[in-house]
Amino acid sequence: MAGLQTILNYCNGLEIDRRKVVGIQYTRNEIPRVSGTPTKNPWKFTLDIPNRFRYNEARDLMEALDTLDRITPEVITFSNLPQLSWIFRYRGAMTSGQISAITVTSFVGDQLVLGNLPSVSSGTVLFEPNDLIQIGATNVNPYPFTSTTQVLRGSISTVTVTTNRPNIITAAVATNGIIVGNACQFNMFCPNMPTYKLTPGGYQLSNNTVVGNALIEFSDSFQLYEFVGTA
Repeated sequence: MAGLQTILNYCNGLEIDRRKVVGIQYTRNEIPRVSGTPTKNPWKFTLDIPNRFRYNEARDLMEALDTLDRITPEVITFSNLPQLSWIFRYRGAMTSGQISAITVTSFVGDQLVLGNLPSVSSGTVLFEPNDLIQIGATNVNPYPFTSTTQVLRGSISTVTVTTNRPNIITAAVATNGIIVGNACQFNMFCPNMPTYKLTPGGYQLSNNTVVGNALIEFSDSFQLYEFVGTA
């Protein structure tokens, strides 16, 4: 059982944070001076979990979480359940076949240039703001970027997408395909990995006999942090 993916599937609250690291100083006459810190700008998710897991049904989950501990990343996706897939749904007008034909021409800084575009009208929307874009196979580069603006097809052979963060992929990306929307994946680890407490409850019948069971109560929310150390 995938530990972090299961926690995502059953969470009842999701906080998304991808703010940049900045420092703000104020002069004596209260003029702010803002400076940005170079960063890979990782995604951060905070997941709230209800006390809904019965111990006898979740022992595999507990082992998966304990094995991951606070350091091991796991790839998660928002595509596998209806209650999650809408969050990063692709909002452009391309079909899946048209998307799969697109290739990366270059990706320098926050300028992603795409080629092999579909033969559609110049006003067709390829990407809306906040559409996720992933470069290449998800098991190779699980680092989603977002389009910061609406991108139209235009009339030339390429389009340029301004992304929410610079290219953090050290490998060559030219000629790679792309994945978009909720098909993208995130490589996350849980640096605070909550512990869990067993509370008697959730009794069940077995052969008409009441057997003991327990509900699992986690000590904290799950704070997932994108693993970009090898990006």
